[in-house]
Order: sequence, then structure tokens, then C-alpha cells
Amino acid sequence: MDETVRSTKPPARIGYSACPHDCPSTCALEVELIDERTIGRLHGAKDNDYTAGVICAKVARYAEREHHAQRLLHPLRRVGAKGSGEFAPVSWDDALDLVAEQFLKAEQRHGTEAVWPYYYAGTMGLVMRDGIHRLRHAKKYSGFHSTICVNAAYTGFAAGTGKIAGPDPREMAKSDLIGGRPRCLGRATRGDLRHASGWRRQRWAASWKAGSFASSPDKSWRRAAIC
Repeated sequence: MDETVRSTKPPARIGYSACPHDCPSTCALEVELIDERTIGRLHGAKDNDYTAGVICAKVARYAEREHHAQRLLHPLRRVGAKGSGEFAPVSWDDALDLVAEQFLKAEQRHGTEAVWPYYYAGTMGLVMRDGIHRLRHAKKYSGFHSTICVNAAYTGFAAGTGKIAGPDPREMAKSDLIGGRPRCLGRATRGDLRHASGWRRQRWAASWKAGSFASSPDKSWRRAAIC
């Protein structure tokens, strides 16, 4: 998608929502509503102490995907050679029938374990995402722990920490050093780092007011350097 889709109209009002992505932050959102069918930019909710008006770049520009002219809206069936990029639109009923036929062919030829449900969470809710397990159990298809990325990540995380859990990102405000680039921090996003800066300043201000810092404000803040 090379085309940039961005409304230049002022929002008629602000709507309130939560981020639908498969992310543990579940950020509270303020959404610019241009009209009944068009959204503008998304912002982190200002009155939420986690988002504090900040949201990641991917979600802030949601409208560019939602309203893009090339957004896929209907099933497409390949009509040319594989790799040719030739597709024709089909109905949802025809698309589902085609998938079901291929499942049955694979079962008859190789057994039910030849079908391996493969999925990610993306922006799906629990019912939409995990509903596939009903089919897998009924048909005795192959299975594995959650998604292909979670399978490896959870195993490594549990081996290293002993528990599948993480700290509240707001606890970064209590850190003297947050190291590494954002992409190396796992679940920590650029938004988390911006939040940490604000929380750290608030913590310093409260400590300075209480007289618990003997050094200058500038030097005290540098102790919480974000690399």
C-alpha cells in the first residue's frame, strides 16, 4: 500500500475505544470521528494514567489501513498460475465451500492430522480466534500450543523467568536505567518509553518536593537515562 490515506477534515467529535491488537497493553483510545463511517487519527486516552495521550505509531495511523482503496473486502480465488497475481472475486459461500473441499481431500488422502490449523491473533477476539479449536477437536486435526510464535516465545520466557508474566510498564519509572533499543525490549514499545519518561519526571518532581533528592534536578533525571 503506497497510497497515503489521511483525512484533512476536522473531527466532528471524539469517540472512545480500546486498541484491538493482540498486545498486553490494551491501550485506551480517543478516536477522531470525521463522520458516521470515517475515522481520523487515533490518540492514547489523556485521562488514562498509562496511555496519557500517547499511542504507538501503528495504531495512531489506523485510518490509513481502514479506509485504503486497496483494502481487501471480499474473498479472492487464484485463477492464474501460482505467483502470477491473478485473482477473481468469489462469494463467501463459495470461498468456504472451496476450503472445506480441500480439507476433506487432505483427510481422505493423508488422514486428519494432515490438516494443521495455523493462525495468529492479530485483531481477533477470543471467540473469533479460538473458535477454530472447535473444528480441530471435532475433526481430530493436528494441534500445537497456541500460535507458531507463541509456542517458542512462551517456552523460552518460562524457562528464563519461571512464570509467564511481566511487570506493569509503569514500573519503568522506578528504574535507574532502561537499556537497549525499543525493538530489543520485547513487549516494551516506543510508547512505553515515552510513558516512562513522563512517569520518571513525575516521580522526580514528587521526590524533589519532599526533599529526598540532594542533587540537582538535571543530574537526578539523567540517572534514569533511556538508551
